[in-house]
Amino acid sequence: DHFGKKRLDLAGPLVANLFRILFLKLTKDVFKYLQRCVESSTDFNVQMAVKASIITNGLKYSLATGNWGDQKKAASAKAGVSQVLNRYTYASTLSHLRRTNTPVGRDGKLAKPRQLHNS
Repeated sequence: DHFGKKRLDLAGPLVANLFRILFLKLTKDVFKYLQRCVESSTDFNVQMAVKASIITNGLKYSLATGNWGDQKKAASAKAGVSQVLNRYTYASTLSHLRRTNTPVGRDGKLAKPRQLHNS
């Protein structure tokens, strides 16, 4: 295919969307903790309410597995977003960096997306 028609998912927006999902999860947990404190008339402790491990573990999980999204919703997450970079040889490193993922199925009969384009 022509490289002018390619659209890329860059690292910045991907990490930003992942952080947004995890931050919303954190705020929901803080809100639930606040509701429990109000119902039981106990003091609100910020250190107990804010669990930094939610964001940390979510980012670690996504970068380690490549399943980009919430760990609980792994079925709907994008698969293969992050990969371990090959460092066997210089040529294998360049080959790994230049790979693109085309969303065309293997059983598709279109030959044009698989043909080399000189752009």
